[in-house]
Amino acid sequence: MRPGSTTLGRIVALALVLGIVADQSPAQEQTPDGPVRFVYVPSADTTPPAGSPSRVYGREGDRSWTLSTSLAYDASAFDQAITFAFNRFLVDDIEYILEAGLWSFHDQGSQQAFGISATLGFRWHFVNRDRWTLFADAGIGMLGTTDTVPPGGTGFNFMPRVGVGLTHRIDDSTRLITGLRWHHISNARTRGDDRNPSRDAPLLYVGLIVGF
Repeated sequence: MRPGSTTLGRIVALALVLGIVADQSPAQEQTPDGPVRFVYVPSADTTPPAGSPSRVYGREGDRSWTLSTSLAYDASAFDQAITFAFNRFLVDDIEYILEAGLWSFHDQGSQQAFGISATLGFRWHFVNRDRWTLFADAGIGMLGTTDTVPPGGTGFNFMPRVGVGLTHRIDDSTRLITGLRWHHISNARTRGDDRNPSRDAPLLYVGLIVGF
């Protein structure tokens, strides 16, 4: 091989190496009143592709308050409640709920009763599109009332529940929530079979979720 060809090959190889190093090195920017500073310029576009889903709601550690109202109805009675809950996501899309409720109970041919409930629940947002979610939830609560509920039962009862629902984003910190669940009241036979009338009815609720 001729000496000239060897020298030319070395020059080309050196130029390629310098070009690669320059492409990976920080870009230089001259400041008006000072020395040259270095600015990182990525070698590839790191912007997420258009249309990729954002995950703003339902992330692990997210917290919120929920204020809701509900109505349960069957052929013999209807129950109403206002509930206030604290929600926190244990992992993405799965949250626990600590809820307190004020209740009124209206049975046909019976005196009206009022009650206070405390509930622990869990909610799984099995579809999460950030703007809206679909969820399933379940929980167990305790209820104390001013009169026997249902009539002939006791003033202390349990309230297991299970249901489905959806949320919809109103703004960055507020969401609408609505759902339908199984509403059950009984004392789990703590006073015997004769004093364990139960109530089972569909319950519809709607409310607001406010993140903080």
